[in-house]
Formats: sequence, C-alpha cells, structure tokens
Amino acid sequence: MLLALFKLALRNVFRNRRRSGLTLASVIIGLAALFFIQSLIKSLQADMADRAIGVFNAHLQVQSKASEDPKVPEASFGNVALVEKILRDDPDVVAVSKRILVTGMVASPTNSMGVGVFSIDPQDETQLSSIASYVKDGHFIEGPRQVLLGKKIAKNLDVRVGEKVVLMAQNREGSFEGRSLRVAGIFETGSYTWDASMIYAYRADVGSLLAWNNEVNVIAIKLKDSTLLERVRSRIAAKIAGVDTSLKVLTWKEVSSEIIHIQGFQDAILFLILSVVFVIVALGILNTLLMSLFERIREFGLMMALGAKRRDVAVLLLTESVFLGGIGLFWGAAWGMAIITVFHFIGLPLPLGEALSYFLPFEKILYLRFAWKSHAVAVLSVIFVSCVAGIVPAIRVTRLRAAEALRHV
Repeated sequence: MLLALFKLALRNVFRNRRRSGLTLASVIIGLAALFFIQSLIKSLQADMADRAIGVFNAHLQVQSKASEDPKVPEASFGNVALVEKILRDDPDVVAVSKRILVTGMVASPTNSMGVGVFSIDPQDETQLSSIASYVKDGHFIEGPRQVLLGKKIAKNLDVRVGEKVVLMAQNREGSFEGRSLRVAGIFETGSYTWDASMIYAYRADVGSLLAWNNEVNVIAIKLKDSTLLERVRSRIAAKIAGVDTSLKVLTWKEVSSEIIHIQGFQDAILFLILSVVFVIVALGILNTLLMSLFERIREFGLMMALGAKRRDVAVLLLTESVFLGGIGLFWGAAWGMAIITVFHFIGLPLPLGEALSYFLPFEKILYLRFAWKSHAVAVLSVIFVSCVAGIVPAIRVTRLRAAEALRHV
C-alpha cells in the first residue's frame, strides 16, 4: 500500500510537467543560490578573522587589567619570563610573542609623521604572524636598531632601505626620547591603514626608549586548534592568576570586537535572505499543490468512492509535496556544492576587496569554503518548508465529500 502510494505521488508530481518544472526550478535555484551566498559570507568572515589574527592579533593575548584599550594597551606589566614559561609549557600553544604596542612619531630629514609602533622579537613574531610575507623591499627585522616601514610611510618620509629614521615616543617620565634606526625593509600589505600608519621595530629598542625595563604590554599566543579558544583561555588565565593577579587573558574576539559586530550584521542579512528564499519556495510548492487539488477534485472523489479514506488522500498530497521538495533539494544542493567547489579552486574576484582591505590586509580574490553548518540549516529548512506547504491542501482535501467531488467539473 505504501509503495503504491509513493508511485502514485511520483506520477502525479510529473503529470503537469510545466507546473512542476517551474516549482522545482524555484527550489533548485533558490537552494543553490543560498548555498553560494552562505559560502560567500562565511568565507568572508573566516578570511577577516584569519587576517586579523595573522597580522595584528593572535588567538589569545595577555594584557594588564589596568589597560582599557585592548588594541593598544596603555599599561605595561612585568613577570614576563614567568608568564612566558607558563604559556610555552601549555600543550595547546604553538607560538608566543612578546610585544610592545605604542604610538609614536617617526622622522626623516625631509618629513615626520605619527605612527603606530609594533615592537617585536623577530624570531618569535615570524612563528605567529604573517607580516614578514608582506616585505617587498629589503628584509624583515633581524636585530637591534632596525625598523620595518609601510610603503606609504616610506614614501611620505622619502626614505629607502638602508637609510636612517628617528623614532620618538613619550617615556613613563613624560619626556620624549628618540632612537636612530636603520630601515631594514619596506612592507606592502595592500591595506591603506596598515601601510600608511604602522611600523615594526625591535622590542628591546622600544623598551629602552620607553624606559620600561623588560616590561611589555602584550604577550600574543597562537594555538594549535582555534576551536579550543575558550577552553585554553580559561586554563591559561587560571595558571597566570596564580603568578600575577594583575593580568588578564583576552581572545581575539574581545580585542577585535568590531569584526564580531560585522559578522553579526552579515549573519542577520543571511537570515533575511534565507527567509525570503524559503517563503518563495513554500509559495511555489503550495501553489502547485493547490492547483493540482483544484484540477483533481473529481479524481479524489472517485478515489474516496472506491474506498480510499480522506486520510489516505491527504497523505498522498503531503507525499507529493515532500517529493517536490526532495527532488529540488537534491539538485539544488548538488548545483550549490558544484558552484562552491569551482570558486574554491579558481577563486572569486571581489569588487569589495579595496573597501575590505582599508583597515586590514585583505586579498582581492576570495577562495570559497563550505559552510557545512549553514548548509545543513538550509537543507533542513527545505524539508520543513516542503512538509508545511503540503499541509494546507491536505487539510482541504479532508473536507471533500465523495458525492460532491464526483459532480465537480
């Protein structure tokens, strides 16, 4: 009986090929487009997070609780060697880099300008961030008295690799100090803000300039697995609290909260798109089934006259609805995954690349990734919509009377 019902439902789906074809097309195109949009937005979000972690932030950062600005902490802290040992002994930590982030001024014989100073230990930093890969002229910092300039800074100062600049900053006594540094290299990330406002210097040089005496204001931490972010943060914070209660451990999400806000906005847009697509899908299936019901009232009356129960006829319509959704689901998901696979390998040129890279380095070509959780939500939504769309005609058919249905023309 059940097999006969399935065969009858499948035959009825393709009885009116044009109408069913249009409904299937709406499901297939809608789902494929949704897969693509989900992949595009999630790939953008992942790339933004990767760039933020790989260039400016890290998975985790140790800072002083006295600092209010997580991006450029104003307070320094000691116990650096002890905290660093705790971090390096953690099995989930792969790299640790001590940093001093301050604002200062860099000057050449022809010009001067305010900059953000990113002072580092080169060997540790190359294991944690990707800034060395952006060096276009010269080389990355290798030792003391060297500085790495953004391309636009070098142009504004009219300096080249091998020439000297003076870095000035205010120390803890409130007086301005300066250090003469030689330009080791010039980097170009493609980000206007980064190339025009950031320089990299040797940590010991900046530490002596500020009179911080082996203090830092950030210790950056890279993890083996980013999915363990909160678990590792809690464990490390507990260990550090046993040594120095004045310190806190922040995740990259807390340091770059603006990225999380952007992702939330994008997720809201994605939800709106998903809602619109599935309203269209539901209306398409509902329209097809209602038209089919109207055209087949006499047929349903005959079925009931021959002994079929109203419940059986209702189940038939629900089965047809599920068939429409299922066929559309299969081909829509197949086309969606095929499109994502193509752009995963060849990449998708982004007209928004210039805007996105204004604050952080961002590639002009985006290689799409599968967003399996989002795709699963889309698939379950199609199944749900297909079932719900069949309820209205199923309810209407249960109200038919066999005698009246047989007189329907």
